[in-house]
Amino acid sequence: MGNGGLIVFDNVFGDFFNGRRALEDPRDKVMLSREKYELLLEKAQKLEVLSTEFKEIKAKNHTLKEEIEQLREDGRKLKEFEEQNKKYFKSLVRARADLENFKKISERDKHNYTRYANEKMVRKLIDHYDDLLRAEKVIDTLVNGESVKKGFKLLIKNFEKILSDEGVIPMDVIGKIFDPYKHEVKLVRNDDDLPDNTILEELNRGYLYNNEVLRPAMVIISTKSKIEK
Repeated sequence: MGNGGLIVFDNVFGDFFNGRRALEDPRDKVMLSREKYELLLEKAQKLEVLSTEFKEIKAKNHTLKEEIEQLREDGRKLKEFEEQNKKYFKSLVRARADLENFKKISERDKHNYTRYANEKMVRKLIDHYDDLLRAEKVIDTLVNGESVKKGFKLLIKNFEKILSDEGVIPMDVIGKIFDPYKHEVKLVRNDDDLPDNTILEELNRGYLYNNEVLRPAMVIISTKSKIEK
């Protein structure tokens, strides 16, 4: 330091570039005012603070880049998860649809099997019923045996009640127009007084089961004469 508010520094730059001169050479001295010195000192301190802040910001920036990359990686994983979730959801929907279809098919098969088993049973019942009706005709020809006739008629009536409870109904065909879905033609008879295809006689009774044809009726139908009058 010097007098008069001046501060003297060695000229380190001169020493560096020109070599060391005499220790007391005034040209090797740099003089600054105290104000400039304090200003330089303040700037140096600010520079040190800024340098420290820069290092901290640089470190934070590096950490932030790592976090961003991690978020990107998480985003990719999230996208993969969403795609897998969509696939699993579609698989679940298909599995549910298959299950519903399986239930419907099972219910339909169960219904069809039950209907088939019931139809098989009621077919046997109507065969027995036909036998009873034929037996009734034979019994009606007997001169005696009124009690037997009444008992047999009661048996037939009870049997008809069983058939009715099972949903079996005999067809009413006499006088009706032939229907190929319900009737089976065995004979054709000329009859000019009735429209063509009128059922004249029932040879074998037909039956409906739950309003569907169980056994078609075998019938004789009418036809008009082809001879012109």
